[in-house]
Amino acid sequence: MEQKETWLEKEVAGWETEGIITEYQARAILSKYGLAEPPTSEKTRDKSRLTTVVSVLGAFLIGIGAILAVASNWEKIPDSLKLLLSTGTTFATYVVGWSLKYDTRLHPRVGSALLFLGSILVGATLFLIAQIFNVNAGTHWLVFLWFVAISPLGYGFNQKSILGLNIFTAALWMILYASNMRQFYQSTFETFMLYLLFGMCLYGLGQVHTTITSYAHFRLTYQNSGLFFILLSYFYFSLRTAYERIFAEIGPKNWTLQLLFILFGTTALLSIGYTRLRYKEFRTVRHEFYILLLAFSGWVGVWLLTIFRENVTTSVTYGNLTYTELSSTVATLLFVVFTVMFFALSIGSILIGYYKAVTSFVNLGMSFFVLGILHLYFTTLYRFLPRALAFITGGFILLGMGWYLERKRRSLIQDMEARHE
Repeated sequence: MEQKETWLEKEVAGWETEGIITEYQARAILSKYGLAEPPTSEKTRDKSRLTTVVSVLGAFLIGIGAILAVASNWEKIPDSLKLLLSTGTTFATYVVGWSLKYDTRLHPRVGSALLFLGSILVGATLFLIAQIFNVNAGTHWLVFLWFVAISPLGYGFNQKSILGLNIFTAALWMILYASNMRQFYQSTFETFMLYLLFGMCLYGLGQVHTTITSYAHFRLTYQNSGLFFILLSYFYFSLRTAYERIFAEIGPKNWTLQLLFILFGTTALLSIGYTRLRYKEFRTVRHEFYILLLAFSGWVGVWLLTIFRENVTTSVTYGNLTYTELSSTVATLLFVVFTVMFFALSIGSILIGYYKAVTSFVNLGMSFFVLGILHLYFTTLYRFLPRALAFITGGFILLGMGWYLERKRRSLIQDMEARHE
């Protein structure tokens, strides 16, 4: 019986990955054989989401109120009591959350919200302890400790929100660490190069989670985050200002950043290879393979330019300041190439969402597509029109585009639902 259950779980996971069935249908099949809890109806799910949102907001309000109450008398509170309050509050939040969700199971949604709040309070406690003991640690190291402290909790509590917070802390640490090592503009470019590889790694982790029955529901958390960082990075690269003055100085000289580039670069290549293997088995994965390959090829192009930057840069002097910058021709070419790639990736995200029946992919792709159109308008067309006419034209474009894209988005979602009924 054990082997049959394992076989069925793998088969259902494969059907869901291939797009033959939806997540709702997968749970319905497994629940029939006692391998999963029965899926909730649309109305029940909407109510559950509302309960979750209200619970999280309530947890936030309680936390903010407690912080304000303590902050108003902060100077009068002894350090030992501050430490006790911060650690005690965090621990109590976890205990109550665990009890409500797992022990008594009276209010599992509220319990989940409290467990998420406890993970936020871990970060606040770390910063508070550093302040109490005058620890001369950079902000980035405290964020890194926060990331490490809550890393197992997403899986331990089996909770997507904590996993999402964990991904957020990792991304926050990277940009804080890079900015601490380099000047602001240099660190920004470097960080988005890192974010691009990070996004590809996250997407690959999501694919791997489809084969892990116990944590298959984490797939979309990883893949949504991965797509977000990929699209965000390419949007930054499509900004021409990204290549002005700072490009020639880019190149990770810090060993930690070098290690991260090697780690994420290797994992990104493994993600592409893994997707290629699944492409042979599931034809619906082909869009994912092409998207990851296109994203990585753009990163390789930028990296090669940093290696051979002497051939495409010139020295510029303003007063006593001398710096290097890309030639105007190369900067324009990069702007055009990365803009095209950005729109291709946005459309690709929509296609992945359509064929795999994942609404969040469609919404992400369309959101960045609209952002790209707005950027092009305000950096190109806006310059060539009188100001009043530019605003009027922009208003009509936005209204028309908003109407069309929302109509198209609903049509795609309805079509996806119809294909998977």
